[in-house]
Amino acid sequence: MTDKELYQFAYDFLRTFANVNDEILNRHLESEHIKPRDLKIVYYRLCESAQNKQMSSKVIGGSMNGLENLGKVLFDFDPTKVAQVFKKSDRDRLLDAIIKELKPSGQIRRATRSIWPQYCQSIIDAAHFLCSFKDVDDFYKWTDFFSEDNRAKPALPLLISYEISGIGFPLACDFLKELGFCDYGKPDVHLKEIFKALNLVDQNEKSTTKLDFQTLKVIDRIAKANDTTSYAVDKVFWLIGSGDFYLSNLKIGRQKREFIEKIKEHYPQHRTKLKNK
Repeated sequence: MTDKELYQFAYDFLRTFANVNDEILNRHLESEHIKPRDLKIVYYRLCESAQNKQMSSKVIGGSMNGLENLGKVLFDFDPTKVAQVFKKSDRDRLLDAIIKELKPSGQIRRATRSIWPQYCQSIIDAAHFLCSFKDVDDFYKWTDFFSEDNRAKPALPLLISYEISGIGFPLACDFLKELGFCDYGKPDVHLKEIFKALNLVDQNEKSTTKLDFQTLKVIDRIAKANDTTSYAVDKVFWLIGSGDFYLSNLKIGRQKREFIEKIKEHYPQHRTKLKNK
């Protein structure tokens, strides 16, 4: 089975479900985002990605009636002003400001490893990181240096994950993908489990970082073989894993196991290690 056959098989598998037609499916495979021309929007997207850690969006954005309200404390998401007011060690002071100004619902734990303190550290780090660029063009000049070279491409999310506490390699990939970089997919748990089952990545790899890296390379390889974007490849397998056609309010349930069984039914086990053709 080739990479081209795998992608087509995955696409066709999703089409077998009631109400899933080409229009709905292709709508999910095309990026909704165009690279923003304002560093404030880039900062907002980083704040958005940071709250996606371990499904923290309900605790963070959900507790204040939407993440956009955080702009009241973050100077309308101006990273320069945030960095001027909050030092990297000021996460407790930022959390105090959020509580006072926004009065988020629910219990707010202040233990070091709790969601709110970690999130405050992430958004302070993100502000200081973006302040290293003079404007949005400077930011894209830096990102494009990596993203346009396949050999350097994985280094970009890795560097972002080093710069910003709480944003690991997968979330950094997700940030880039949702920012408008269609040649980045996210090494999501759904994709990693599917790729493991099909012997596309090392089933015995213990290093999370290495497994994420392998998954990103497989996404890129499948995209190249099918003359499509890494974004589209990411979405096809994510839709199989999650079953959530979120743009159409359609849910088919998680189909990861069924998909893997179908693959093995049509392609014998010894041939499930795909070839790059």
